[in-house]
Amino acid sequence: MIDWFLSLGYFWIILILSVVVSLITSLIYKYTTNQEEIKRIKDDIKKLREKMKKHRDDQKKLMEINQEMMSKNFAVMKQSLRSMLFSFIPIMIILFWMAGNLVYEPIMPGEEFTVEAFLSEGYTGDKDEVVLSIMPEMQVVRRVNEDNVIVWTLRADNKGRYNLLFQGETFRESKEVLVTDLKDYEEPIQSYDSDLVRVVVSNKVVRPFGDTSLFGWKPGWLGAYILLSIPLSILLRKALGVA
Repeated sequence: MIDWFLSLGYFWIILILSVVVSLITSLIYKYTTNQEEIKRIKDDIKKLREKMKKHRDDQKKLMEINQEMMSKNFAVMKQSLRSMLFSFIPIMIILFWMAGNLVYEPIMPGEEFTVEAFLSEGYTGDKDEVVLSIMPEMQVVRRVNEDNVIVWTLRADNKGRYNLLFQGETFRESKEVLVTDLKDYEEPIQSYDSDLVRVVVSNKVVRPFGDTSLFGWKPGWLGAYILLSIPLSILLRKALGVA
């Protein structure tokens, strides 16, 4: 079941998880709050809004109605707080899993990718003598030196974890790279407290909507989750008769 789930595209995984989270929060809200009381309060708020329209020229009356509305809204918020506490743990578990697995795409076997090594401005060694050693072996397609950045293009034909060892005159640092056809990866950016400032592996950022953009914005996993979960939550609450 898990393998089938993880074999789906990123959009479908996020859509399913959005449905699950929305369903959990809707059910918890329904069964941990006094629905009759909330419905009554919301009806009162609706009536108060109508009264505000009738007395819009009477500032004193409007202030009185507004204070009453604030009191009613606070009563609804108190009801909601309990459900939020119950919802917190399952939601955080799902969101942490998404944050750890759906931010970047994996590096696939046979796929070319780059590794950038950023050297400090004060590095005095010979950049041409900075060495990259890889265990187990991986094909080095090319190497390019660009100012204080060294870029290697690599390719691994086999799945597995590869250890990249960077050695210069004043540093010796390592970075793991995962090559897999599953939705898994090593964190692509790693920083160091040495003349090797950081290493960046070119894992692509997950874009669940592909090339589709919203006013130039291409949402990642979190943006897609928010865009999907808001309408789903509204629909599920209506379907479940949640006040």
